[in-house]
Amino acid sequence: MTFGQQDHFFSLVDSLSAIRLLSRMPIEGVSEQQFLDQALEALIEYQDLEQCSIFLLEGDVLRCTVGGGVNTFSRRGTDDPSADTEGMRFTAGEGIMGLALQSGQIQYCRNCKTDSRFKPFSRTTLFYGDGSLISAPIVSDDEVLGVLNVSHHQPEFFQTWHQHFFMLFANFLGRLLHLHRLVNRLEDQVASRTHALAQSLEESEKLRILYQELSVTDELTGLYNRRHFFIDGQAMLARAVRYDHPVGLMLIEVDQLKSINDQWGHLVGDQAICRIAKTLQKEARTGDLVARLGDGEFVLMLPYTLPAGMESMAARIQEAVSNLDLLHQDETVDLTVSIGMTTLCELGDMELQDHLDLLYHQADSAVDRCKREGGGQRLFYSPALEL
Repeated sequence: MTFGQQDHFFSLVDSLSAIRLLSRMPIEGVSEQQFLDQALEALIEYQDLEQCSIFLLEGDVLRCTVGGGVNTFSRRGTDDPSADTEGMRFTAGEGIMGLALQSGQIQYCRNCKTDSRFKPFSRTTLFYGDGSLISAPIVSDDEVLGVLNVSHHQPEFFQTWHQHFFMLFANFLGRLLHLHRLVNRLEDQVASRTHALAQSLEESEKLRILYQELSVTDELTGLYNRRHFFIDGQAMLARAVRYDHPVGLMLIEVDQLKSINDQWGHLVGDQAICRIAKTLQKEARTGDLVARLGDGEFVLMLPYTLPAGMESMAARIQEAVSNLDLLHQDETVDLTVSIGMTTLCELGDMELQDHLDLLYHQADSAVDRCKREGGGQRLFYSPALEL
């Protein structure tokens, strides 16, 4: 192998080493500026270059992002970052770089002094204007992200294999740069959503405090009160409509509560209400809404419940209430409840609040019929009850 062949061989090895080093650069945890700095350092380490730079596309203008070499015009190591990059911008078709941007093809300026395509920087000390220059577009999926520039003070310095290598390096860099942006965009989205989640949790806590301030619980039983029922009931109704699942409403009223208060006193009446409230809480499932609307009137809103399920629950509630062991001065206080039931019907153009009011009215009509027939009964609403 001749000396020239050996030199060419080692140059190719160095080129492959630069590609290998580029492939090992970290994508995550570094800024785009740091990533490009490392990419340029990988190129400089294995190539005999005097100047090299990366110009990225910002809008429709190429601007110098990073540069390095013997006669560097990089941002690094300067007191005024804008000083060295003044005039270092190109548009499509302007100068060798602009032609690389416009065509998406590598451009080789064999002698910058004699090539009419070459456009020097406004500050000529940044590049002397002689020598040779290669501008290789940094491409990813047919999109030009920027231009890689390499130069040497000797005219006609770069050989054909140089051009192939710089094109390969620029293409690989384009892929990695695109991947870096995707990864960092994803990290930004994760950070944004994490922040949004934190805000949601904070807002949820404020909402919880607000509900407390609105006194959404019944002081006697600890159940939700009427105000909360008509707020949360609308939300439950909205979910049922949106996801097309059944929902039922059950109105429970203590029979003869006035007689209990008159005969044994309001303290006993309050005890009866609290015992019944605990019974309802025990029978309710996770996701059911239990509330006390006032005096001896309770309500259960049951998502994902068909009439057969409501009938079964109503029967269990009535049996459990009748078995409550409520004594006053050795006398047993008999407790029964009347239960009216109804289910979600077609909304039509009705607002959620109006629909909830309608369901309550229907269940109330059924309860009234039960009480008129002596109490201790359960009944589904039907239009005939309105007659």
